[in-house]
Order: sequence, then structure tokens, then C-alpha cells
Amino acid sequence: MAQLSDKHKALLKGHHFGVVGTVGEDGRPQTSVVWVDTDGENVIFNTTNKRAKGRNLRTNPRVSISVWDNEDPYKYFEVEGPVELDEEGAGEHINELSLRYDGKPFHTPVDRLIVRIKPERVLDHGVND
Repeated sequence: MAQLSDKHKALLKGHHFGVVGTVGEDGRPQTSVVWVDTDGENVIFNTTNKRAKGRNLRTNPRVSISVWDNEDPYKYFEVEGPVELDEEGAGEHINELSLRYDGKPFHTPVDRLIVRIKPERVLDHGVND
């Protein structure tokens, strides 16, 4: 299992964004810009069960995510790995993210899903230079 560096974790705890890629049942890729977080070991984002990400992850629980530094988008890292899905505490988590990114509570914190990506592969592109 790969590990996130301290600089990766700092980006994940800041106001930076990620693009997550999932694969649908039909084999088509799907990408979305997401708010990002970490528990110190995994990359975390939040979605709903109804969105394409949530549906795709139920059938194929593997993702790739790229997270970039807003100050220098040429500095970014990619994480690939399996995910763990958790509905418990997901409404509170999206509120925490909304307060960090938007400065206000999330408008609809229901039917939420926390997605934890367990890093199998971490590719650094200038973050740790």
C-alpha cells in the first residue's frame, strides 16, 4: 500500500480540489470535480448514492483521483486504489467540507456517502519537490 506524504495531506486539508474518475457498469469513464479531505491515511470525498459516482462505486469500487495545488496547478498528485463507502457521519462530513470551502453549511446534507480511497499507488507531480 502506498502512503500520502505530509505535503499531499496538507493539500487535502486545504481549499484544493480533486477530479475523481469512476467507471460505470457499461465501462464508460466518468469524472467529477470534488472537494477533498483526508483522515491521515486515505483520500476522502463525499457524494450521494444517486449521483453517477455513488452508483458507479457500488458496482466497481476502484477510483483514480488527481488533486492539484490551486497556487500552482502544475503541482499535483494522483492516487489510485479501492474505496470504502460509508453512510455513517456523511451528512456531518459534507457540512464540514462546505464550511471549509464555501463558509456556510451544506444546503442538502441528506443521502450522503463518504468515500475513502485507500492508496495503492501515489504518483507525485511536483508537490514533493
